[in-house]
Amino acid sequence: MTNQIKSKGVRKRIVRLVSAALLSTLAFAPSTVEAASKDSAGAPDINPQPVSKLKRGGTFIWATTQLCDNYNTNHSDGNFAGCSYLMNGLLPGTFYTDEKGAFQVDKNYFTDIKLTSRKPQTLVYTINPKAKWSDGKAISLADFVGYWKALNGSNEAYEVVSTTGYEDIASVTKGATANQVVVKFKNTYADWQGLFGGLLPAAVTATPQAFNTAWKNAPNVTAGPFKWGGTDKTAGTAWIVPSTTWWGDKPVLDKMLWKVVPAAAQLDALANGEVDAANTGPDANQYKRGLSLKGVSVRKSVGPNYRHMTFGTAGVTADVRIRQAIQMGVDRDIITKALIGPIDNKATSMGNHIFVKGLSCYKDNSGIYGKYNLQRADALLDSAGWVKSGTKRVKNGVELKPRITIPAGVPTSAQEAQLMQAMLAPLGIQLEINVVPSADFFGKYIIPGNYEMTVFTWLGTSLPISSSKSIMATDGGQNFGGIGTPQIDSLYERVNKELNPAKRCVLATTIDKKLWEVGHSMIMYQRPDVWQVDAKLANFGAFGFSSGDYTKIGFMK
Repeated sequence: MTNQIKSKGVRKRIVRLVSAALLSTLAFAPSTVEAASKDSAGAPDINPQPVSKLKRGGTFIWATTQLCDNYNTNHSDGNFAGCSYLMNGLLPGTFYTDEKGAFQVDKNYFTDIKLTSRKPQTLVYTINPKAKWSDGKAISLADFVGYWKALNGSNEAYEVVSTTGYEDIASVTKGATANQVVVKFKNTYADWQGLFGGLLPAAVTATPQAFNTAWKNAPNVTAGPFKWGGTDKTAGTAWIVPSTTWWGDKPVLDKMLWKVVPAAAQLDALANGEVDAANTGPDANQYKRGLSLKGVSVRKSVGPNYRHMTFGTAGVTADVRIRQAIQMGVDRDIITKALIGPIDNKATSMGNHIFVKGLSCYKDNSGIYGKYNLQRADALLDSAGWVKSGTKRVKNGVELKPRITIPAGVPTSAQEAQLMQAMLAPLGIQLEINVVPSADFFGKYIIPGNYEMTVFTWLGTSLPISSSKSIMATDGGQNFGGIGTPQIDSLYERVNKELNPAKRCVLATTIDKKLWEVGHSMIMYQRPDVWQVDAKLANFGAFGFSSGDYTKIGFMK
């Protein structure tokens, strides 16, 4: 996810889980059977223009908060949205999503993708004969087999973000023709449209060492409308350029460049002409400022993204009663109004870990655990042995001082932390705000589970049930706090095998209720997709639930 920009031929990773520190952001994903309509999801706001109205050439500079630690975005170190945005221009896609969030086969790479049997579940991928890697090799069965074996969890030496879906596959074999790949399942997997997006060349998946390190500094073999350009770590830039071997529509741009700019400074960089686009997300102050800047277009849509506070188990939050009390001690509606109200005065808090508002299965399942109730929270803290002494709570001589870890230079995170700090004070909870360098936030604190509380955004695509498993299941690659239960894990196994849409909704609702009860994370609000861009930029901005097309991005004549 992601609410990633997936171009035609670049629309990969429908089920990918990608972390994005653009605004201290990670990514989960939404579901074909629960797809939102165009109206409910919000229409894309991208200044759509035909290529004939665009200038040929030019460089599009995209603000990011850090460069890639690994350009293999299936690797845990590459699990960053800024990196995924870059790689979207370089790797094959299976499906893309249209304006209504519906899946469409990416014909640049596949002439057809079909579910040919339900028992056993069988998929047939027919590869476009024109589809080739940049070294001249055809995209083939070997690439599929290698990708599956690397991501199916059978060899833990492959440091993957998620095994969801691939662990359910029994075999990947040759089809009726050389261009066909047959995928048979041992377990039914409902969100199959998300598989094999962002396919890697077989050489990269051949061994754990290659998978983990071959693309640490650069992707060497690609298959998109763009190819790797280079990086300048001193300047904090990385770029891609049009591929001379690309068989589809030629890109309008001469270069797409990612430039490291602290989140709080990105709008200044845009106003000064240093960058052409910045994702300011739910920052109301930057939203307002952008509306007044000459030459800047503010593009906004409702997307599948949400903001949350997630718990770790590195300290006092290992106790479920502490987590539940904190949830009850925070008024999520006040946070929503403070953060989102200036952008959308009708915004209300969100109450679901799996579905965002606008999806048919959405339901507020937070119950008593999402309702602001200081009396109930006080009782929980008392039962946990934390005795109130004046304005503080003490247990065995230790004061109750959980820490919320946030990245430096992200106003949204700071505001949310400060609001929670004030709300929890009447309970005797002294919330300490731990500000860490933005570049270290995920790698040194969140991913290793070195935190008690934190805030960031999950970015979504079109398959929320299967992709949320990696976040919510106990051993999920993105369940950084390790909070969960065997029952939740079992329910995920069931729901991912269920093809009936109504039954899937029922199972997912049960999962969500239990996530609230166990205090996995506190969902706050659906995050608007807000981009501030050069007003002359076309075919780029807030994509909502739809994909984008990198070949069509350019500047107006």
